[in-house]
Amino acid sequence: MASLPKQVGQLFAVGFHGFTPSPEIKTLIHDYHIGGIVLFSRNFQDAAQLQALTLALQQEAKLAGHQRPLFIGIDQENGLVTRISPPIAAQVPGPMALGATHDPESAYKAGKATGETLNVFGVNMNYAPVCDINSEPLNPVIGVRSPGDNPEFVGRFASAAARGLREQNIVPSVKHFPGHGDTAVDSHYGLPIIPKTRDQLERCELIPFRRAVAEGIETVMTAHISLPSIDDKLPVTLSPDALGILRKDMAYDGMVITDCLEMDGIRSTYGTAQGSVLALCAGSDSIMICHTFHVQVESIKKVCEAIQSGTIAQSRLENACRRVAHVKNKFLTWDVALEQHNLAGLDELNSEIAATSKDIYAHSVTLVRDTAGTLPLSRNSIIVFLFPGDKTPAGGAVDGEGLGRQGSYEATAYLDALRLHNPSITEIRYGEAGLTGEQWRLIEVADVVIFTSINARESSYQETLGHELPRRTRSLVSIAACNPYDFLEVPQIKTYIATYEPTVEAFSVASDIMFGMRAPKGSLPVGPNDSRNSVASVALFDATKDLDGIVRTWEAALPTYTLPAESLRYLVAWPNAHHFVARVGPEVVGFCLAYTNAHGDPKTVHIAVVAVAPKYQGQGIGTALLTETRSYFRAQFGLNWVELGSSFPRFWPGVPRDLPETVQDFFIHRGFRLIPPGERSVDLYQDIRKFQAPEKYLARARDQGFRFAPLRSEDYEACLVGQKKNFSDKPGWVEMFVKLHPSEHPSSVMTAFDSSGEQVGWTLMLGPSSPVLNKTWAFPQTCGPQTGLIGCVGVDAAHRKSGIGLALLCHAMEDMKQRGIEGVFVDWVALEGWYERVGFEVWRSYRPGDI
Repeated sequence: MASLPKQVGQLFAVGFHGFTPSPEIKTLIHDYHIGGIVLFSRNFQDAAQLQALTLALQQEAKLAGHQRPLFIGIDQENGLVTRISPPIAAQVPGPMALGATHDPESAYKAGKATGETLNVFGVNMNYAPVCDINSEPLNPVIGVRSPGDNPEFVGRFASAAARGLREQNIVPSVKHFPGHGDTAVDSHYGLPIIPKTRDQLERCELIPFRRAVAEGIETVMTAHISLPSIDDKLPVTLSPDALGILRKDMAYDGMVITDCLEMDGIRSTYGTAQGSVLALCAGSDSIMICHTFHVQVESIKKVCEAIQSGTIAQSRLENACRRVAHVKNKFLTWDVALEQHNLAGLDELNSEIAATSKDIYAHSVTLVRDTAGTLPLSRNSIIVFLFPGDKTPAGGAVDGEGLGRQGSYEATAYLDALRLHNPSITEIRYGEAGLTGEQWRLIEVADVVIFTSINARESSYQETLGHELPRRTRSLVSIAACNPYDFLEVPQIKTYIATYEPTVEAFSVASDIMFGMRAPKGSLPVGPNDSRNSVASVALFDATKDLDGIVRTWEAALPTYTLPAESLRYLVAWPNAHHFVARVGPEVVGFCLAYTNAHGDPKTVHIAVVAVAPKYQGQGIGTALLTETRSYFRAQFGLNWVELGSSFPRFWPGVPRDLPETVQDFFIHRGFRLIPPGERSVDLYQDIRKFQAPEKYLARARDQGFRFAPLRSEDYEACLVGQKKNFSDKPGWVEMFVKLHPSEHPSSVMTAFDSSGEQVGWTLMLGPSSPVLNKTWAFPQTCGPQTGLIGCVGVDAAHRKSGIGLALLCHAMEDMKQRGIEGVFVDWVALEGWYERVGFEVWRSYRPGDI
C-alpha cells in the first residue's frame, strides 16, 4: 500500500515552470506521486517540444512507480482561452462563437477537433466545457467563455462539447460549479459574492450542471465564489453545504476538481494550504495548485496532517482516491501515455480542423444590425481601420496566471484580412492617450470607419471613443471583437458586428461579411434577441376549471394511452395532488401531475405525468412546468428531491420506453437521472381466459401446509396487522389494504394461511368494476374492458422463499377467471422472470428516475 503522502499526492494536480520537467515537478512526481499536471502556455514553444514534455512527464511517473498514468490537463476552452494556439495547432471557435451558430452540433465538432489535437500532444484532460451562464453582461471572468445567457441553451452546447472530447478519449470537466456567470468580480483577483437563493440557482445556474451529471459527466470543477444563502461562511470550493448540492441532491459520485487554489478567491481568504484541507473535507477529490512549488508541498503535507489527526476522515480519503482511480482507469493506459506520436500528420490534422473551424465561424459571426444600410463596403472606398493599441481587458483566465496581465493583439493580421478586400485601408492604433488631431482628420474625411473594440465595457478609452465616433464619421462599422455587449445597446452605432473572440479567424469572416463576400449567418446567443420565456403561463392546478383541459391535453399528447375521461378525472383529483397547468390564454395546453405520498406525506414527491399539447411542444412549456413544480415543492416543503414515476395513484413507474426517445432525452437534459437502459422496470399483462395454474407451484405450497382463500371480514384486522408489520415503509401499499374491507369489496384480496391459520401472504386481485382499481390505477383498462389487477404481492418476512408467492398468484388468477375476468395487469415490476413463470408477459417498459 502506498504511503500516506503518495496516496494524498494522487489527489493533487499541479503546475510548474519550464519547457522540460523541472527538478520541482520531478520531486512532486517521485516523492509525492501527484496525480495530475496542469499545463500552461508557459510550458511549450512548439509542437515537438510540447509532445516531448508530456512524454517525459509520463516517463517520470512510470519510473517513480505510479500505478496509473498522470492526468495531464489544460484549459483548451478555445476562442478567448486557447492555450495551444496557432501555429502549433489550428484555432477552434470558443463557446460563445459556437453559441452564435445556435447549432449544438458545432460544439460537438469543436470538442472532437480539440480532442484530436490534445491526443497528438499527450494531453489527456481538458478543463472544459464551460457550463457557466453569462447572465451578467459585465462579468469580467466568464463573458464569451460561456455559450450564452440561457440555461438550457448553455446545457445543450456544453453537453455536445463534452461528447466530442469524450469520443477522443479526453477527460472532460464541466465548470465552474455551481455557476460563475452572475458576477462582476473576477475570482482570480477576489471572491465574488452571488446573493442568489437556492430557488434562483435552480432556475438558472444549476440547470447545465444537472444535465451534465444526468448524462454521466466524468469530472466537475468548482467555482471560487461565495453563495451566502447556501453557506454564509465558506466559499463554494470549501463548503460542504454548497458541494452537497452536487454530492447529495444531484447524487454525483464522479470526480470533483477544484479550480486553482492559488487564485485570490481562496489564497487571500483561507490560504492555499488550509484551503486544500477544507476543499477535501467539503467533497473535492482533486486539488489544483498551479504555480508555486513550496505551496504545493505545504498543501500536501497539510492534508496528510489533517488525515492523521482525524480532521479529514479516512473514508473521505478513500472515496477521493476511488474517484480519481475510476476516471484514470476509464481513460488512461500506460501504453497510450508512453506512446510517441508521429508529428508527420500534424499539418494535415491542423488543415482539417481549420476547415471545420472556418465553416463554424461562417455560421457564427453576427451582423447584429445595419440600420443605415452601410454594408456591403466598396473595394474602392476610403476606409480607416481603428484597432486598440493599448492592452485590453482579458480576465485572469486568459493567461491562467492570475497576474493581472491584459491582452495584447497584433493588429497587422487583422488589417491584412481587410486589405484582401480593399488594399488602401489606413490603420490607426488607438489607446488611452486618445487620437491626435491628424488622426481625427483622417477619420472625418474617410468614407467609412471600421472601429474594433475588445471588451470595451471594461475599458474606458475604448468606450469613450465608441460613443464619440458616430458624431464624427460619415459611415461607421463597429466590430465587437470579443464581448458582444460592448455597444450592443448603443443605437447611434447603426452597423454592428459581433465576432465573440479576438481571433484572426473570426475577424476574417467579419471582413468577408463587410465586403459582401459572405452572407451573415450567426445570431446573438445573448441579450434582447434571446427569448427564454415560455409562450404559456404556468400556475397551480384549479380543480374547478382545469380538469376538462387536462383531459383534452392528455388525449392530444398521449393518444396511445387513452383513458376514459371520468377515470382520468378521479386520478387527477387525488387529495395528495399538487399539479401545475400551462395555459395559453384560457386554454390548458400542458400539465405536470405531481403527488406527495399517500395521506399527503411530503417526504417524497412523485412527478407522474408531464404532457404538452402537440402544437405547443418545443416551446419551453414542459421545462416551465417542471421548473415551477420543483420550485413549489422547495418553497412549500423544503424538498429538492423529486422522483419520476407515480406511487399512488398509479400511472407509469417512469418514462415509457415506447414513447419517442426524445421524451427520455427531455428528462435527462433537465437533470433527471434515469435508470440505465438495461435495467428493468415494467408493467406486465396476461390473458387468463385459458389460464391453468402450474401444478408444481400449487403442490409445493400445499405440501407445506399452506392454504389460500379470499380475505373474509373476520380476517380483515389480522390482514392489516400483517401489512403494517411487513410493509410499513410503503404507506401507499398499506393504505390499499385499509380501503379494501371485505364487506364492501369482496374477493379483492387473496390470502395465504399457514398450517396454524396465521396469515402469511397477500395480494390484491381487483376486478375491472372495482372502484378502487379505477380510481387508483390508470392503465389496466387500456388492456381491455375485462382486465383486472394483481398488485401489492407480499409475503410475511419469516415465510419468504417458501413458494408462497407463486402459489398466491395462481390462486388469485383462478379466482379472477372464475369471476369472468379476462386479463390481469401487474404494475411496476423490477424482478426478472418471476411473474413470467406463471405466464405474464411485458406490456410496457419504463425508465424511472429522480432529480
